[in-house]
Amino acid sequence: MLKLYYLEEADSICSNRVLMTLAEKGIDDWIPQNLVLLNRDQFKPEYLKLNPKAQVPTLVHDGNVIRESSIICDYLDDLTPDPALKPKDPADRAYLREWIKDSDESGYQATASLNFVTKFRLEVPREQLVERWKKVPDIDRLHRQQSCVFEGLKSPYVLRAIGAWERTFKKMEETLSDGRPWIMGEQFTLVETTSAPFVKVLEMLRLLDIWLDDRPNVQRWWESVAVRQSYKDLEEYPGQSEDDDAPHAKAGAAVANKIGELLEHYRTTIPQL
Repeated sequence: MLKLYYLEEADSICSNRVLMTLAEKGIDDWIPQNLVLLNRDQFKPEYLKLNPKAQVPTLVHDGNVIRESSIICDYLDDLTPDPALKPKDPADRAYLREWIKDSDESGYQATASLNFVTKFRLEVPREQLVERWKKVPDIDRLHRQQSCVFEGLKSPYVLRAIGAWERTFKKMEETLSDGRPWIMGEQFTLVETTSAPFVKVLEMLRLLDIWLDDRPNVQRWWESVAVRQSYKDLEEYPGQSEDDDAPHAKAGAAVANKIGELLEHYRTTIPQL
């Protein structure tokens, strides 16, 4: 029996990695345990017994507790052989894990920072955030969120986020330049299911084009990802990504020009590899 504790929200990047992987694997016999972030469900004692870090999602399979979204996705891929979301070749699997490790280490923080300096800062009542912060056990996450909310675009985490995505999209553009459809080649893999939910938030914030305007290969890749049913199912309501009145869209549009200026500042002042 599979039971998934997750957040049913389009910007819940870690939960959506698992949901997209479940859909791509064709696994539908799982029990949903939907948590609500702003209700602080992740801090309730019964959930903390499963996940002491108060992080979401958590998978429970036949009594075994699996944590960390990328680990959960890898675990799910091993449950059924087809369709495989990892290549067979050991070296290719190592390269795949390198991509996912980079996404875990920099993609998560970059996406979270941009989400907090826009949607959370401009659309969520400050008192709700203050109450939420009282129970955040991870000091790095707490400082990052508070810096983005209180310092806004002047937060150092924002420039770090912009630089992280610049480096990632540059690497993707070079990798895809040989015409391959997916990051690992002809095979759609966990690289896509673990990165697409992050990129989705940039699109919801109307910030994605800032990086993709001059990167046709990444744009081609993203268009292919966006038409997959596993990705479309992440929408909270039909047409959410195109709704300019959605909280993400309004918050991102309000700072898009400044984000663009910061990206240009990063490109001209930070040495580029």
